[in-house]
Amino acid sequence: MNRKSTAAMSVHQRLEAASDLSALPNVNDDFVVACLRERFMADTIYTGIGSCGLVALNPHKYVPSNADSALQKYAAEYRDSSEHKDTTLPPHIFQLASNTYYLMRRTTQDQSMLFMCVPSVLVLVLSDMNMNFFFFFLSQGRIGQR
Repeated sequence: MNRKSTAAMSVHQRLEAASDLSALPNVNDDFVVACLRERFMADTIYTGIGSCGLVALNPHKYVPSNADSALQKYAAEYRDSSEHKDTTLPPHIFQLASNTYYLMRRTTQDQSMLFMCVPSVLVLVLSDMNMNFFFFFLSQGRIGQR
């Protein structure tokens, strides 16, 4: 975002547009909660924390970002190995899964993902979505290809 576009945006729009909490200046508890709330209200339930962290809020309803079409977009981003990608997708559990898998393939070292939340039902949902990502690759016959 450049300064002109930032100035023209309302506070709510700026909070909603903040997809990575680690890139924000002057972060405090109130600001993080406000940012997560605005993103949640816009059905943007995933917010990044750096390159390997993710905050996921359970909306207790269907959101389009969890559809199979979203999985295919993140799988396509995973397969695109060009240095200059046209677009970057917003933070998502599928992106975290693809980054973890890619790191495992590249370094040949085992990787793990830690899911922490209250209540534990969201852990089941996220781990199920994570497995759907890997099963999608298996079903496409691309699990070993990059």
